[in-house]
Amino acid sequence: MSGPDVIVVGGGVNGCSIAYQLAKAGKSVHLFEQRGICSGASGRNGGMTGEGARMHENEASALFAMTSANYALLKELPDELGVDFQLRQSGTVEIAQTNAQWDHMVERYEIERAAGAGPELLDAKETRKLMPAVSEDIYGSKFTRNSGHLWPFALVDGFANAAARLGAVIRTHTPVSRILEKSGRVEGVELLDGGKVHADEVVLATNSYTPLLLRQLPEGAIVPARGQILATEPVAPILPLAWGNNFDKEYGRQVPGGPIICGGFRRLDEQEGLGLYEERVTLPVISGIGKRLAGLFPALAGVRVVRCWAGIMGFTPDGLPLIGRTAIMQGLTIVAGFNGGGFSWGAINGNVVAGMLTGVDAGFDLTYFRPDRFVEKGTDWNNPYTAGEKNSRAA
Repeated sequence: MSGPDVIVVGGGVNGCSIAYQLAKAGKSVHLFEQRGICSGASGRNGGMTGEGARMHENEASALFAMTSANYALLKELPDELGVDFQLRQSGTVEIAQTNAQWDHMVERYEIERAAGAGPELLDAKETRKLMPAVSEDIYGSKFTRNSGHLWPFALVDGFANAAARLGAVIRTHTPVSRILEKSGRVEGVELLDGGKVHADEVVLATNSYTPLLLRQLPEGAIVPARGQILATEPVAPILPLAWGNNFDKEYGRQVPGGPIICGGFRRLDEQEGLGLYEERVTLPVISGIGKRLAGLFPALAGVRVVRCWAGIMGFTPDGLPLIGRTAIMQGLTIVAGFNGGGFSWGAINGNVVAGMLTGVDAGFDLTYFRPDRFVEKGTDWNNPYTAGEKNSRAA
């Protein structure tokens, strides 16, 4: 049975990065995507990235190592891929409007500093020097220099096109229906149209859709989470930095050309957005986002919203991604569950997975990200990015 060396399922930032790095390492690769390249969560997010993103106390050093390497790699990729994906190394500011939000930021600041990151705590006056349009009614902020934002479609397309130039076969609008298995080892994939493609290695870069293909994954190991975003009409430059707010539950940036995008308020969605696969916007969420945007930046009151959309993220019980091989099947690798922060991981994951499949150690401690950890410890929910959703509706 002839076929490629590796099959990658999923055409988002992780799948395309992995396909590129594998092809670069000399592997024959087929990538299958059920829709178009960058059509899932990778094309429906805020495009924010940076070192130290969403760090936990116990795993902070491992998280910092991965996300800082990802950010460093992003700086090199425009030349390597031959694509300008509009990386803006502006920094990111997380704005506190309440005492509780400020205390949370101080806690995160200390964890990040201990792990090697370099955030700075700013008072209200210092914050307004960076973001003059911000409301007078703030406590202060946490500023992260080594972070910024990018245009997701350009980066993901850049990976896919570069992989194709190196010989990878990119097949869009080609859903995979199941993983082929024999005696506990992968044999390839079966497509929705009944065709079969054989390979000794399969990589699932399918984020929230992973449980639909891998039924053996413990229930609740990856849960879909619907996020919603709005975009305004173009306005004159007013927000020089990407920003977060309310325990990092709201976020936004001004994109090149002038529109401002803003997302969040999952707590106003059905089921707080958890367990939902339908890419549909809802009025309570979009209304909450709009009010938050105008409340944080009063000069934007009255600016028209011209578009809104929804995307489905993959959340995990502990807020950490699944990266690595799994004992569920020999030859199967999972890269999924990035809890809304995939662009702080996607580029470096290509190097990590390509290294796994070619016998090269990329040098990262992946212990905390092992896909099989939920088989061992269960899937009790303790995700810091959904904490307080039900009891913070007025926040």
